[in-house]
Amino acid sequence: MKIVSKIKNLALLLPMVAGVAVMQSCQDEIDTSARYTFTGNTVISYLQKHSNVYSEYCALLDSVNISDFSDSKVSQLLSARGNYTCFAPTNEAIQNYLEELKAEGIISEASWDAPEFHVVDPETGKKELLEEKRKVVVYNSVIDAGDEQEAYQVTYFSECAKTDGGTVAGLPNMMARKLIIAKGDSTNYTIQGCPISDTNCNIYTINGYIHQVTKVIAPNTETTTDMFTKMIKNKKHGMYTYAALIQAIGLTEELSKTEDEEYYRLKMTGQIESRTPKAHSTYTASGGPTDNKGDSYGIYPERRYYGYTLFIENDTWWEQTLGLTDSITAYEAEEVVEMVAKYVADNKLHLSDAKVDNNYTNVDNALNQFVTYHILPAKVENSKLVIHFNEYGYNHDIKNPTVCVYDYYTTMGKRRLLKTFKAPQRNTIYLNRFPIIDNATDGTYKEIGCDAGKEGIEIDLAGVAETYNAYIYPVNGCLFYNEQTAENLGKERIRIDVATMFNEFITNNIRSNENESYQYQCVGLPISEKYNYVEDLEIGKNTLFFYLSGRVGKNNSWANYQGDELCINGNYELTWKLPPVPKDGIYELRMGLSTSYLRGMTQVYWGTNKNALPAAGIPVDIRMQGTITEIKGGKQLPSIVGWEADVKGDDDVNAEIDKKMRNNWYMKGPKYVNYMGGGQLLRDRSQALRRIIVREHMKANETYYLQFRSVLDDDQTEFFVDYFEFCPKEVYDNPLVPEDIW
Repeated sequence: MKIVSKIKNLALLLPMVAGVAVMQSCQDEIDTSARYTFTGNTVISYLQKHSNVYSEYCALLDSVNISDFSDSKVSQLLSARGNYTCFAPTNEAIQNYLEELKAEGIISEASWDAPEFHVVDPETGKKELLEEKRKVVVYNSVIDAGDEQEAYQVTYFSECAKTDGGTVAGLPNMMARKLIIAKGDSTNYTIQGCPISDTNCNIYTINGYIHQVTKVIAPNTETTTDMFTKMIKNKKHGMYTYAALIQAIGLTEELSKTEDEEYYRLKMTGQIESRTPKAHSTYTASGGPTDNKGDSYGIYPERRYYGYTLFIENDTWWEQTLGLTDSITAYEAEEVVEMVAKYVADNKLHLSDAKVDNNYTNVDNALNQFVTYHILPAKVENSKLVIHFNEYGYNHDIKNPTVCVYDYYTTMGKRRLLKTFKAPQRNTIYLNRFPIIDNATDGTYKEIGCDAGKEGIEIDLAGVAETYNAYIYPVNGCLFYNEQTAENLGKERIRIDVATMFNEFITNNIRSNENESYQYQCVGLPISEKYNYVEDLEIGKNTLFFYLSGRVGKNNSWANYQGDELCINGNYELTWKLPPVPKDGIYELRMGLSTSYLRGMTQVYWGTNKNALPAAGIPVDIRMQGTITEIKGGKQLPSIVGWEADVKGDDDVNAEIDKKMRNNWYMKGPKYVNYMGGGQLLRDRSQALRRIIVREHMKANETYYLQFRSVLDDDQTEFFVDYFEFCPKEVYDNPLVPEDIW
């Protein structure tokens, strides 16, 4: 598989400023015996000065291009202004890497002069193997933090290593891979399993930090299909069962996908624009890129990768569950599939209308439903299975878990919801846990109990495996979806951040990107007529699309759930496929709003035929705040929302205010979200509202669509959406237990 690095704007290759640099130890107190003092080194000049340790690495940096579209070398990049984290392998580490390639039979001698490296591909005229392996060493060793964010120091590693199994770094390397930082055995920390030196790390240069590694960082480049195919062929214990199941239900081709190279070709050849010009005051004021009119713009994603997340019961679990006395690998793949299919059917680990037959590739088949419920069509790293950002009481500086956090994803195959959940009292993330939460008006929103049968399945974060296109998490229990699962999901309010609904945002490092550089903060997408980047979203031809991550500062954010939002301009039209509801019944579909004079009005359409959607009520005026409607130019009009501030200690009065607002199809923002920077809860902000879009009977097996169209004759106004809620009638209209304010 051919992997190409991101394109680096060569305008960044600017003269370096003078400075003084010191090399520090990783320890909290600097060990002066292991410290060097030097002046003005860049990353590359430091490595060159220590050629006795890094000469092999420097030679590779001098030989590898920044990209397939540039002749500039990575060594030039590391001499330029910037914020680079460089995991520099020693000469010994690189030699060991060559020895490994020899042991694998890839080369016949452990040298860059091996004959296999110098075979020229007749079609490309290039030494493909040599280029590939050089890039493995170089691209995986460099992380570019951009202009706004600092390179990674050991303090960051320490924070990541607190999670069992480590945490995926927030920023990708030049191979577009996000590496796992974890506690080490022989050293304090590892990066993708490679030990980081305890003494030769945190080496400061004027354009970043160097951390010496004693092993070449070379993440697995196999696809999930590659790995499972080998497991079946070699009968390798561990995930053999799921390798057989994936093959049986016909997902081998799907799980071999890595990238839609057509998008990259269109982008690099200029056939789709690389930006969406439009004024956006936040980013223009903060120095974001502008066009020749001074308007800021959203930068299109660099690539469109495919990704997957699998939650699996391992072979040992299946051996115990099936009562096997020998290894499951002693059986042929077909026999394993038959045993699991029988277990699924006998224990009714499927919906009652599923077909119990051997047509395993059919989405209505019981085994197909069981297996696909374990798979998400998005590559979700462990730090984003649930999102910590601006939930009630949370502070990014001290990273203090305060309340329960959760998310909902749509699975592969027959579309169903899968819930992730984490309580502040423990570091465990669960699947489909439905606990009792202290959600009273003055409650803590912490877990206070859990009924039998609702405990959920624990994810083994420490045991995560990674292929090039997937994360594979072992689970400590059996994950399935039947009527009881649907019933549990259908008894709670389902709040989904808008970015979680788009698998491409998750896989391509768009959702909640922690990089504070503009290109990660303000992302544009092309109109669907030119290229449909998000499968479940259609963008009309007069639409200027912006995704704003909201991560403009660790403790500063807009009044948005998880920080981010969609902010659309132009004479827009947006149509997207909604996640499924868990069971048949009456639901309210709501959208989260942050109202402002910058916004406009939108007509909402909802239904099952995306080409002929009926209007859902009257247009929504997103300029209408809780108490006033504010229009550009300072003009103010009345508001029909009916918002009034809570009266502290008087739940009855507050409930009456809520009832009045609901009669107007509005609700206050949730108490759950903290308006960072101002320290205010969304419930206390008259600008933060929830608009009830529809209140209708919905079916679990039906696919519903939403469409938004501009109403005002002013393409300078904004359409805004933050999150959606599916709330069943038994929650919002429960006479015994009213819906909570969280």
